[in-house]
Amino acid sequence: MKKLTSLCLSYSLCLSLFGVLNASAVETGACMQGDTDNNGTLTCSEAKNLASGRFTAMDTNGDNMLSMDEMETGMTGIHKTMDTNGDGKDNVGEYVSYWCGAGNKTVKASGRGNSQPQFRKMDTNRDGTVSSGECVALWRVRFRDADDNRDGSLTSREYTQSLIIWFADMDPNRDSLVTRREWNNYWIGKCR
Repeated sequence: MKKLTSLCLSYSLCLSLFGVLNASAVETGACMQGDTDNNGTLTCSEAKNLASGRFTAMDTNGDNMLSMDEMETGMTGIHKTMDTNGDGKDNVGEYVSYWCGAGNKTVKASGRGNSQPQFRKMDTNRDGTVSSGECVALWRVRFRDADDNRDGSLTSREYTQSLIIWFADMDPNRDSLVTRREWNNYWIGKCR
């Protein structure tokens, strides 16, 4: 009974801390982003729902395409949400906690990414789900890539610069717009 009560309280906490951008996406340091059933893993289906919700929230003009301005506006809000200590910068703990929840933050970061969708990059054991540890490993790399001066924190400028690089990676036809398909290909790819 105690376990059930504890699980329900944890789940309720996660639900009460739902997101800035999308009420169906977990936007809190207590739970991994998108883990809607709060079981500690992110399935491809959950990741698709998270990606779709973020895209819709950022597509402010509703044309099913993101301009760099729309993405920057949406992601700047996330940058501010990550800054839990209010110093105007995100440290690696804040950054990883935002994306991966309050799990193990000591997972060693692997090398720079490749052209695989982000979900597949995180799913290192290829079991079709992303654990908190797998999530931490990827987002530590993303943090390190964005931290230009290697001071252990991301300024608003560094964060915006990383968004420009992400945007370019998501826009393979270089038309300066990211369609929903391009967005999903970048973040999820195809579920197995």
